Amino acid sequence: MDFVFRFDRHRKKTTWRRLGIIGVIIFFIYGNGAYCGSTDNTGPGFEDRVIRETGDQIQWQLPGGETTWLSKRPKRVVILLTSLLNLWYESGGKAIARCSGELHVPQEAKDLPTVGTFAAPNIETIIALEPDLVLASNLPSFKVLMPILDENHIEYAYFDYINFHDYQRILSLFAALNDNSAKVSQILSGIADEINVVRARYVREPAPKVLLVFTTPNSVSCELNGSQTSVMLSMLSAQNVIPDRFSTMGKTRISFSLERIVVLDPDIILLNTMGDVEDCEKRLKKEFSSNQAWAGLRAIQENRFYVLPKEYFLYKPNKAFPKALEYLARVLYGAS
Repeated sequence: MDFVFRFDRHRKKTTWRRLGIIGVIIFFIYGNGAYCGSTDNTGPGFEDRVIRETGDQIQWQLPGGETTWLSKRPKRVVILLTSLLNLWYESGGKAIARCSGELHVPQEAKDLPTVGTFAAPNIETIIALEPDLVLASNLPSFKVLMPILDENHIEYAYFDYINFHDYQRILSLFAALNDNSAKVSQILSGIADEINVVRARYVREPAPKVLLVFTTPNSVSCELNGSQTSVMLSMLSAQNVIPDRFSTMGKTRISFSLERIVVLDPDIILLNTMGDVEDCEKRLKKEFSSNQAWAGLRAIQENRFYVLPKEYFLYKPNKAFPKALEYLARVLYGAS
């Protein structure tokens, strides 16, 4: 039996060997058992949001429910996540330092000094820069630095930046901190208009049922409602086949049994990859033992298995969100 393996914007005929990635998915999903514990990829526990605002400060609720006061118009900002760096510059801000890495860094920030990785920032380097604000991801490696920042009277905030709703909230906060709310409101309004155009052009009945799979060279999991791609599905009236009751606070992915997936019988399978697809094929050769259950899935039989482009679905599309949504709409509903 031949399948069509769709990757990014191109279609390719393939053989069983090229379908190793599907085998990897089923191996890990099947091998992990039914409704196993979730992965360590955390999502928002509390919705981070503005509590109150004065002329000079904003009280912001952090993901864990705590609140912090942030001063407006900060001059010396260190940003420890590239996705947040992009939002800060979109809101009209400037930074004095960033985390290491070159992928998706704003052009204006490429030459900034770096202060370690997003997962292992160098606190000595940060303190030496004398920042008045540090922005970071909601990671344990940052939280252990918070007492040191407090001792040095440095303001900070950390974020769960998972999906489009987070983009709207965080960008609006950054705009308020940079006295640029009017301009950013226009940007968000324009994005909303573009989203409505995409929905009007593509969305129709019947809405497809979709299985979202996230894979690295070492693990495979299913995405829950609240993940970036799942939120896009809901905006396009499609359904994530993993039921809401399995969505747990603070998690965006879980392991799920093959038996249950067969019962749910998705119309489409979408794959988000972190790492090289070829690495997953190698893992198949090493660890996959033959299992034919996956071949009975209607999505596989009808050649509706797609690998999503990383620039839209692994990384944050930010202001290119309408383009990402249109890409997904074409996968779900076909060309308009």
